[in-house]
Amino acid sequence: MLEKTIMKIQKVLEEYRFPDAIKQIFLAKGFTDLYPPQAEAIKKGVLNGNSLLMSVPTAAGKTLIAELCMLSSIVHHKGRCLYIAPLKALASEKYNEFKDQYGPLGIEVGLAIGDIDSPSAHLNRYSIIVATAEKVDSLLRSRAKWLIDALSVVVLDEIHFINDGSRGPTLEILTARIKQLNPSVQLLALSATVRNAQEMAAWLNAELVVSPWRPIPLKEGVYFNERIRFDHDGTRLITEDAPDDVSKLTLDTLRGKGQVLIFVNSRRSAQAVSREVCSSVAKTLTPEERERLAQLSQKILGPKSDATKMCQKLADVITHGAAFHHAGLKPHQRELIEMNFKANLIKVIGCTPTLAAGVNLPARRAIIRDCKRFENGIGSAYIPTSEYKQCAGRAGRPQYDTYGEAVLIAKTLSETETLFERYIHAQPEPVTSKLGDEAALRAHILASIAGGYVHDVQGMFDFITHTFLHHQKLVLNLLDLIGNIFEFLHREGFIEKSGYRFFATPFGSLTSRLYIDPVSSITLRDGLHLITADKPFSPIGTLHLICCCPDGPALNVGKKDMEGLEAFASHTREDLLLTPENCGAIEDYSAYLSSLKTTWMLLQWIEEDREEDLCEKFGVGPGDVYRHVESGQWLLHAAGLIAGLFRKKTLTFQLENLSTRLRYGIKEELLDLVRLKGVGRVRARSLFDHGFKNLSALKHTSLDELAGIKQIGKALARDILTQATAGISV
Repeated sequence: MLEKTIMKIQKVLEEYRFPDAIKQIFLAKGFTDLYPPQAEAIKKGVLNGNSLLMSVPTAAGKTLIAELCMLSSIVHHKGRCLYIAPLKALASEKYNEFKDQYGPLGIEVGLAIGDIDSPSAHLNRYSIIVATAEKVDSLLRSRAKWLIDALSVVVLDEIHFINDGSRGPTLEILTARIKQLNPSVQLLALSATVRNAQEMAAWLNAELVVSPWRPIPLKEGVYFNERIRFDHDGTRLITEDAPDDVSKLTLDTLRGKGQVLIFVNSRRSAQAVSREVCSSVAKTLTPEERERLAQLSQKILGPKSDATKMCQKLADVITHGAAFHHAGLKPHQRELIEMNFKANLIKVIGCTPTLAAGVNLPARRAIIRDCKRFENGIGSAYIPTSEYKQCAGRAGRPQYDTYGEAVLIAKTLSETETLFERYIHAQPEPVTSKLGDEAALRAHILASIAGGYVHDVQGMFDFITHTFLHHQKLVLNLLDLIGNIFEFLHREGFIEKSGYRFFATPFGSLTSRLYIDPVSSITLRDGLHLITADKPFSPIGTLHLICCCPDGPALNVGKKDMEGLEAFASHTREDLLLTPENCGAIEDYSAYLSSLKTTWMLLQWIEEDREEDLCEKFGVGPGDVYRHVESGQWLLHAAGLIAGLFRKKTLTFQLENLSTRLRYGIKEELLDLVRLKGVGRVRARSLFDHGFKNLSALKHTSLDELAGIKQIGKALARDILTQATAGISV
């Protein structure tokens, strides 16, 4: 347990000789006393350069310690700091915070997340770089070892993401690489409560601060039969007049001026529960809030021509002060929901547990309605305890609430006890390495060779000894596994041997730089070799090729899809390059059907089907279409580079055109027009239908004629004419 001694922040800033300008920043925020976990971190020598793992609840002040460490290094040692966040959204949020706070002091802050980056070539000029693990790993694959060599402090935010099957291996490999290349760097690992924090701290060679302390106390309880039974906090009777239990709990919170997050097990449930609570939420709104919500609803909906049924459903619940939040929404819709929930305009969000892991959105009450969800091969199964703890951790809004409540809902009296034992009284599952997965290890071994970090099996094994996987001793035959992967990479032409050392071939280097699974590269290479005079290039065959890659887009297949998929398979059989007979990735019938369904959706997109029709036909959300198109584009880009490497020049042009079609969702006839700046899918079709088939046709029209076309307008028309006259196509 932490000692509850009071440590004044001003005294700490003075003792560690922080400049007055930095003191003013922290004092202006109203900070006077350090929280107990923060004080413990100072006692453990974090400002003397000691590495540290902080395992404490959300909002208990982990980021403040990270900021003090980075600032101390910059001010006193001209250090360079790297802040690694697990998700792009969180990285962008931290970047904006740090830039606003420390930019005026002359401390330059850079961003590296792969989208709106600061230029990579200039990263060495920044004192603080905020990045995702994937982006830093990508830079290291391009031999940016200088980045790690120059670091003095590395902050690993949400270190428990090592437990994540998709992102965990990259975060773990990156941490191990930093430990190996720069042993003197100060590591500061931050996390919510981790069961095996001591084990993780030992791996990092770091001091440890573990505490259940929260600035906003958390009450955990189970609701049954109109009563919440809290653990150690008595019982509360819910007397609200509402049609269902969730609405009663919601209305009870809103009457006390709180906000609510409702965690459910699926997207469909998130949408349904937000609708169910609408009437209850609407009762609590002021006239001014109703007016602002109506405006927000229109903003969420966007142009009616682009609005899908999901967009309409979201816009409808928004007018009542509720919302739903999941990956099927468009990115800007999710951002608007998050921003307006933080501003207390949206009162309630129905969501899946992914929201708790990805976005910092606290609420007075977190209702965990669904503790079970469907798992393939298992059926209905209880969610992990760590998932519940993540959701419960969102309860309690700093500066607004004196406490937070996490409430589970029981269907029977006996289930009440089960929920207490399984979730409230239980510890989260320990964090375990996911690097033992052969696919993850394969990609990172190739990256290590291509980056020039290792050259033989023993060197790779020596590097692996720095990982959490080796620390946990989870894989007994690790050396054999590494040896087998070296053999596979050599056999498939990714690496070559010179004496006793291995080096990446051009194919291996390209695969590593593209940041794709080596099996995806093999799939693309072998598929492109099948395109011949007898089997010419086909958009259908090529789209199916990328859907057969491990990194490719993939849709789930249900019983209702079967009849349509069988007809699609029959119709497109001659176009397909890969079949279950010649491609191991789709030997499994369900994988084959998934590849067909995804191909079909992408094909309909480039045939200019409306987004609304795609969502309806394929059972996806607008955000899914956006994500799968983005994934497909990257693999077509990769295919183009692989085609160029193997001297298939004609294919590179065909792949580039298909990539452009996929980006905009257009037929081939619009390729020339979408290269105009400011002209996308809808405007290009409008221009084409008015007789402007290409840039040449635009040169001889008048401003008024062009401006008269729907969705063009005078300003864009003037810009289009300038581009067409100059022969510009951007």
